[in-house]
Amino acid sequence: MWTRRQVLAQIGLAAAAVHTLDPHELCCVMPAHAQTADKDLFELKKVGDGVYAAIAAPRYKVNCNAAVIMTNDGVVVVDSHSKPSAARALYNEIQSITKQPIRKIINTHFHWDHWQGNEVYANANPGVEVVASERTKENLTRPDAGVGGVPYIEKQLAALPGEMAKLKADIQKETDPAKKANLESNLQQAEEFQKELQNMKPALPTRTVATTTTLREGGREIQLHVLGRAHTNGDLFIYLPKEKVVATGDALIDWMPFMADGYPTEWPETLTALEKLGFDQIIPGHGEVAPKGQLAFFRGYFVDLIAAVQKASADGATLESERESTTGEASAGGSPEEEFFQTVLHGDVDRALNTLPLAFREVIVLVDLEELSYKEAAEVVGCPVGTVMSRLSRGRRLLRVSLAHFAREHGYLRERA
Repeated sequence: MWTRRQVLAQIGLAAAAVHTLDPHELCCVMPAHAQTADKDLFELKKVGDGVYAAIAAPRYKVNCNAAVIMTNDGVVVVDSHSKPSAARALYNEIQSITKQPIRKIINTHFHWDHWQGNEVYANANPGVEVVASERTKENLTRPDAGVGGVPYIEKQLAALPGEMAKLKADIQKETDPAKKANLESNLQQAEEFQKELQNMKPALPTRTVATTTTLREGGREIQLHVLGRAHTNGDLFIYLPKEKVVATGDALIDWMPFMADGYPTEWPETLTALEKLGFDQIIPGHGEVAPKGQLAFFRGYFVDLIAAVQKASADGATLESERESTTGEASAGGSPEEEFFQTVLHGDVDRALNTLPLAFREVIVLVDLEELSYKEAAEVVGCPVGTVMSRLSRGRRLLRVSLAHFAREHGYLRERA
């Protein structure tokens, strides 16, 4: 039986070994059958006096979270999502709280789901300042930067016809009414996204920062920190020292990180630099608001992954052999869990975890992956030990079903005769 640390390392090795998969698929698209929101795109959660986390609901074309910071003479918004309609939805929510204009948009990095809504704020206030790191501004215009920037808009448009054809084929084959309705909703979202991309008028940064910079915005101190390379080479961290809140973009999130444009060996060092700041709450690029303790857990993933890769390299493994070890036949006599984790691909573990309700997912991560005791997990999530045990049991059952579905779908496990 594998230890939980071994499972975590194996998931990371599998992700590294299949780096040739389409990064657009790995990073930014919900599974076709995943349940997505059909009404409110964001939930505004107050995390401090005049500071809100706009938590994005699941969508087929994913949206990032945003931080909304009120000042005496306007509003500062961190990140603008994957499309103008999403930014417009959040703008309308902000307007329900204050009629003050949006003064600044801050882009944490260049990925498409964090900046493609900039134009909405620029149109609403022609004087809006779009702020990013120098590297991010460069990446937004480089054709080879990765999964973001102006050149990437055309790549998304080129990929959409194939995506929509696949959705239409899946709709025709699906017999379950609920799943079919969800596929139809996702197809509609893809078609609407295509129209938005075709009409997009990119609003690029008008101001850049290269080192830590402090903004004084209507009585509010907002620090912009350039701490090193992590999710990209231009990550920007937005820190509110009085409110003890930090917005991290995708350099710190609450699920498995996307690393195709990242720097895994430097990522932990950058997080350690971030940890030195005096914050209590994290507004991540995706997922729920988290306590500072989430940083240590997230950093631990990279430490374990790097250690596993270094060990594999020291043992003489090559990238090809690691790919074979994660896709080949499972050893005879292994448990079903071992067989599946030895062959898991395409982010299926990540996707299966993300189909779970947050309350179940967080205890599974804390207990089954991070190896916290029930008592320690209870302290992290702020609930009784009995509640942790109940959520863990129910979450494991749901996860087992999801993993079995993914394993059979890819032919890793077969129905027993």
